[in-house]
Amino acid sequence: MILRRIYESYLGSNRMTVSESLRVCAVGLLWAFALACTPADPTGSLGSGGGGGPVTCALDTRYLSLTAAAKDGIPAVDDPQWVAPDHPTDLWYLSASDRVVGFMVDGQTYAVPINILWYHEITNASIQHSGGTVDLAITHCPLTGTSLVFDRAPAGGAEFGVSGILYQSNLVMYDRNTEESFWPQMFGESRCGPAMGTVLPLYPSIEMTWDGWVSLYPDTRVLASPRGAGGPYDWNPYAGYDAPNAEYTFPMPPLDQRLPPKARVFGVADRAGSPWAFSFSSLTERGAFTALERSFGGGASEAVLFWDRDRQAAGAYQRHVDGTPLNFQADDTSITDVETGSVWTVDGLAIGGPLAGTRLERVDFAYTGYWGAWAAYFPFTQIWGQRGPAIPGP
Repeated sequence: MILRRIYESYLGSNRMTVSESLRVCAVGLLWAFALACTPADPTGSLGSGGGGGPVTCALDTRYLSLTAAAKDGIPAVDDPQWVAPDHPTDLWYLSASDRVVGFMVDGQTYAVPINILWYHEITNASIQHSGGTVDLAITHCPLTGTSLVFDRAPAGGAEFGVSGILYQSNLVMYDRNTEESFWPQMFGESRCGPAMGTVLPLYPSIEMTWDGWVSLYPDTRVLASPRGAGGPYDWNPYAGYDAPNAEYTFPMPPLDQRLPPKARVFGVADRAGSPWAFSFSSLTERGAFTALERSFGGGASEAVLFWDRDRQAAGAYQRHVDGTPLNFQADDTSITDVETGSVWTVDGLAIGGPLAGTRLERVDFAYTGYWGAWAAYFPFTQIWGQRGPAIPGP
């Protein structure tokens, strides 16, 4: 079994036995397909690993978990169909406050409801546009609260599936070209198998309420209810799991206790500098809109964070437009830049003023998630608005 060989390859450095690594989670929290652990090894279907030799892997086996869901037990959406936001039947389950992952391809916007991703976690989309086709993986991990859209090109355009394995409670994807390369979603990089070290670029996206997205983009296309997939998409199987002080149910490193484990944060992890986290609760206290100018990447990247309270959304962007840095301000009505007075939306688009139609470039690696998971993946994160050392919990 591939995961067992991964464990065996790294037992020497971790001084653990295979049985110790294959932890059994407490049964009783049946929030979804994958929330009950099993001592059995469900990874046989992932393949024999070619000649059966050692598998190269750069993950700490203490935080790998085998779930009750076998490979593809949570089925990815592989043939997505898109409908208008006023479709009379396909979006019956979607309410104004439900969250969606929004993105744009060649001027056309798309929305993938989190309601669907609760039950599928990955949508493989090949979207044609005037310049060709872009292959995307729209992903959501309900256990870490993270929604990321990846460009699949560096993986040879491979579709991704749900492996049935977790790392630090986070979805581990596998690609269907190599079968035995594993990609923890929050890293956006293969950390096991033949593709190890390959990075999937983040495709610009934002998570916000459905009402917030459709009010910005009334002509958006929306992922239709997957045909034949079932799924009561109006029912959240993770209800209660996202409570701020709710516990994680799979092995995690010691939690950083500066914020509640499930506090929702917007994190920025510029690969060249210290990671930052901005808690939704702190941003909410600032008012309807916020613009925070920061330097990420050791001061090399001048950026601004936008926050929209009603849409419950945040985004981080480069401050330069045509080489000129802009300064931003916010009040209870809007976000504007000082230089031209143009009005900006939370997803970085100018919708009024001299710069109308201009879109800011997104900061490379920034997204929303639960604090405990973010801090586990990005230790030594600095929390905006808090003083004190950025250290992991005890």
